Amino acid sequence: MTSKQTPQIRSRDDLSFTARDEHGRLINWPRNNPGVNADWEKGIGYFEGEIAALAALDETEACYAIEYAIADMARRTTSLEGGFAQSVARAAVLGLRAMRNGAARFEPADDDESEEDV
Repeated sequence: MTSKQTPQIRSRDDLSFTARDEHGRLINWPRNNPGVNADWEKGIGYFEGEIAALAALDETEACYAIEYAIADMARRTTSLEGGFAQSVARAAVLGLRAMRNGAARFEPADDDESEEDV
């Protein structure tokens, strides 16, 4: 994991992928990401480690973290993207709650086949 360890996550400011700009505004997703293959596992860790830890403490804050990270990934958010991101975030928090209560993680039936459709 990163220098900000999962057990210490109490707000979006504690997430390793957030930062404050020179005006104190929260940057919800890393800017200028080079997009290297090694980042796949890093992205999974952000969600399954940091966001999951935040959701266990504060589901609303975790929901905002997911929603705003998705919106920041696009760099341009209209009502369409905002509504979609909010719905995904709510579903994700619900899924994290279910997993904390013993539900198994969802796994697609055939991951190789779905990649061919892209």
